Amino acid sequence: MYSSECNNLKSIIFRIEQVRAYLNENDFPNIENVTAWYKFLTNIKNIQGNFINDISFLATLMAKQYLEKKYGDLKFDAAKKAQGAPGLDIDIQLANGKRLVAEIKTTLPYKPNDLGAQQKNTFDKDFAKLASAKADIKLFFLTEQRTFDLMKNPKYRSKLSHVTVVLLPSGEAFLG
Repeated sequence: MYSSECNNLKSIIFRIEQVRAYLNENDFPNIENVTAWYKFLTNIKNIQGNFINDISFLATLMAKQYLEKKYGDLKFDAAKKAQGAPGLDIDIQLANGKRLVAEIKTTLPYKPNDLGAQQKNTFDKDFAKLASAKADIKLFFLTEQRTFDLMKNPKYRSKLSHVTVVLLPSGEAFLG
């Protein structure tokens, strides 16, 4: 593991410890004091920072572990690319010279059996990035079982032609 990856993990742990300390040191506000509740939750949010980026980073580390198990040692630093930055989530050259690209989603479907409208938009953008990439290996990593199962539906699977869909951390996969 690269030192930058370890530093990111340490930062996550530090912020979680700060949230724990805040919760241990502060009682819940009175249920009728909306202003106090707002301040209470805002303080937690400020301690956490952009928690979604932490979740995305951890998913990238899981993807890296999957890739290393499948392809061997990689020169890939999961902390190098900022979470949310444009472009492919993973774009690396393997030791055999092949180009591997991947997108990673930590999304839980909004609806019981489908994505919500905004989720569909972001997925369609990722499908387009993978479809247009000139790569030997294309992967779509997912962290949620429901999302993985949903991608098997023909309306999504048809958008994943020649893309391997992988459920992290189990490694279960299918070809789109």
